[in-house]
Amino acid sequence: MLNFALSFILLSCSKMKGETVQDLPVSPGNGIGKPGQSFESYGLIGDGITDNTAALQKLIDERSEIYLKSGTYIINQTVNLKAGVKIYGEGSTIIKAGNNMSGTLLSNGRYFFGNTADQFIINRITFAQSDQPYHWSEWNNACIYILNSKSTIIENCVFDFHLPYALTGMEAVWISGPASSNNTIKNNRLLTLGIKYAENGADGTIVESNDIKNAYSNAVTANGNHLTDYSSGCQVLTNTITNAGRMAIEDWGKTNESLIKGNVITGTGKDPKQAIDGIALSAVGTDVRVTGNIISDSKIYAIEVRGNCNVAVANNVILENPGSTAIILNYTFPVPENIQHARAATVTGNKLSKSDIGIHVFGDYEANALIQSNTFTNIITKGISIESGAATYKLDVEKNHFAYTISTDKERFGVFSYTKYNSSAAVNQVINLVADTISYATSASGGAGLDLGFVIRTDKATVSDAVIQGNNNKSSSGAAVSAITAFGGKPVDVKFSNNKVFGAVVDLSGFINKQLTGNSF
Repeated sequence: MLNFALSFILLSCSKMKGETVQDLPVSPGNGIGKPGQSFESYGLIGDGITDNTAALQKLIDERSEIYLKSGTYIINQTVNLKAGVKIYGEGSTIIKAGNNMSGTLLSNGRYFFGNTADQFIINRITFAQSDQPYHWSEWNNACIYILNSKSTIIENCVFDFHLPYALTGMEAVWISGPASSNNTIKNNRLLTLGIKYAENGADGTIVESNDIKNAYSNAVTANGNHLTDYSSGCQVLTNTITNAGRMAIEDWGKTNESLIKGNVITGTGKDPKQAIDGIALSAVGTDVRVTGNIISDSKIYAIEVRGNCNVAVANNVILENPGSTAIILNYTFPVPENIQHARAATVTGNKLSKSDIGIHVFGDYEANALIQSNTFTNIITKGISIESGAATYKLDVEKNHFAYTISTDKERFGVFSYTKYNSSAAVNQVINLVADTISYATSASGGAGLDLGFVIRTDKATVSDAVIQGNNNKSSSGAAVSAITAFGGKPVDVKFSNNKVFGAVVDLSGFINKQLTGNSF
């Protein structure tokens, strides 16, 4: 006989209409209570017809551990959670909104509401869509809405909805409020809904191993929208996200120290009305880490980060994103108020293939970045595109490898740098290219487009220890690979040292006051 402290539980099974509801014994193998122990049933009937709102609310108010057996339990109003309540279901335990919805269930799709309800658990419940339409509000539409609560767990649940792609819809779970912290959303399956894991100052949410398909808009979102309180320390880990209407993951606004790791993202911007924002992973908070994600079929960018906030983008794999930029370091934002000075971004160890642009440095605010040991395979237009409008920046581009195995019908650049300033301007733009390599297979020849390795149009850049293997490739017009060129620019005081070029041409005619040391061209 199991020797556990007495817990009040409910074992509620499906009933035929008209059958008497009675207390049900606890079975010996369920691990809670004593064999043969009986408890009140509270009148819940999982027949898919009976309104269980009042009975379920009464049960939650009076008990701490609730076990719902298989069945479909209809509710027509929002059920309020309390601190410490634990609700467990079986594999086919369904809570469904009924045809007579009212209040926030009707206006927000809110099945459960937890306000200062610390440490509640919801496990193995399926939430099913009403047969009647919801009347969406502009904000706070969520099946489970958590406000100012700590250490809650939503786990192993299914959110079985069939919403269309749209700007307004519903989240499976929404966590809000500056007193919210350390909540967990794990191992759930979502159909057409999303997750709002941090909003209005909520901290420390873990969103882990959820399967999210066809989210109406964003699949996973943090809104750092509190006036003074940053949402800090959230983690988005190992989720599988498929065909989001807008973005797969958006960590936005006043967010700090987010970790976004190991997610698999396929398809974003699937709603034509939201495709203009169809970013796979947008993490524009401060001190964010974006590591080990696998991304394909993004609409605009695969990964967007805010470049001046000590971000790290490492060991991601980005595949098959034609027309999209793989990684953008966005410098269109000023340095945020919670850090005093711009901090360097690091972009290291990423594997990028078949994107329009590999890594794009863009914007008019000061840039400082290390771009190191990334692999670029068959990038369509520009491997690394440096198009910063800032008067001051420092970019170290080191040990990257660019490989081309297919021909091109466009101008194709390994590294492209541009400046809008003339050589007499008082600017401090520093670009150091060190030990980067570019290789062209024989299969990359014969296209109508021109292949260009390093296109340097910025004053005082340095290019050292590079190796470019052009393989004597020619375009269909007979043009050879152009390994190093200013491409119509007139950059001043560029330094070239210890570079090696094989089977490609070097054009240094545009460089003014160039310095050459130990090169083999």
